[in-house]
Amino acid sequence: MAMLMNSGAKTLTATEKKQIVLWIGANAGGVGKTTLTVNIAYRMACLGVDVCVLDLDTNESMTVFCGLDKLALDDVDPSQTMAGVLAEEDFDGQWPLVTPSWGEPKGRVDICRGGLHLSQIDKELSRLPRSEYVLSDKLQDFPLSHQLIILDCPASLGVPTDLALAAATHVLVPVTLTPKSAHAADKFLLWFRERCRKLRLNPYPILMGFVPTHYRATEALERTIMEQLPEKLIAAGVHCYPSTRYTPQFKNASAYGLPLQVYRPGNPACHDCDPIIQDLCLFLDVKFRF
Repeated sequence: MAMLMNSGAKTLTATEKKQIVLWIGANAGGVGKTTLTVNIAYRMACLGVDVCVLDLDTNESMTVFCGLDKLALDDVDPSQTMAGVLAEEDFDGQWPLVTPSWGEPKGRVDICRGGLHLSQIDKELSRLPRSEYVLSDKLQDFPLSHQLIILDCPASLGVPTDLALAAATHVLVPVTLTPKSAHAADKFLLWFRERCRKLRLNPYPILMGFVPTHYRATEALERTIMEQLPEKLIAAGVHCYPSTRYTPQFKNASAYGLPLQVYRPGNPACHDCDPIIQDLCLFLDVKFRF
């Protein structure tokens, strides 16, 4: 599978083009953050939007899901990952981006990889007085030309999530339909509002809503939670998107480093994210097409 390295991304001033920085965030694992990221990125690229995914996770999920493990990442230099971007003084504005081979969508998808190098950066950033704003500052000082930037973080509330929150213009929260995940999502909402206040974010990122993921209508417990969740979220002033269904094809697609739309374009789940895509298109003034 061929990959293209984009060592010198074109930059732009903030007023040249509408831009969304979308954090797909959660404090629970296995809720489908990376799956959502990959499939939203590809779908938006098909609509002509240039997308950049910034991986703030120390694991290699994004690398595998995008087929970038073919690049022998064990040997990659830290400067060619998000660790190099977040380095306090060494980053020169040349974003180390890689383009996965996903056919020829009208727009492009670029990835800035995460990995274990970020664990050391976490420790260094935590000592800085403005540690939460390092990524936001990098995006302001060295803007990317992409209309949509997606931030993928680990399933925990720490340095990476603070970086994402301070940089984000929009937030989307995936949640699986289990009591544990639903409880974690409730805690995430409390954390989100309190953390925005403490960081003095002005304005707060737009909370697009929660999206139930991996929904299996054959499971009685999941049906019960799905019936209750929208009402609870509405009472909290939060939007609930339609669920994305469970299908083993998502896992199969990720094993090949492909979005589901490329791996199985006829699968009905390919359109489960359409309501989210429609809202992103509305924000960006992009025409939505099925």
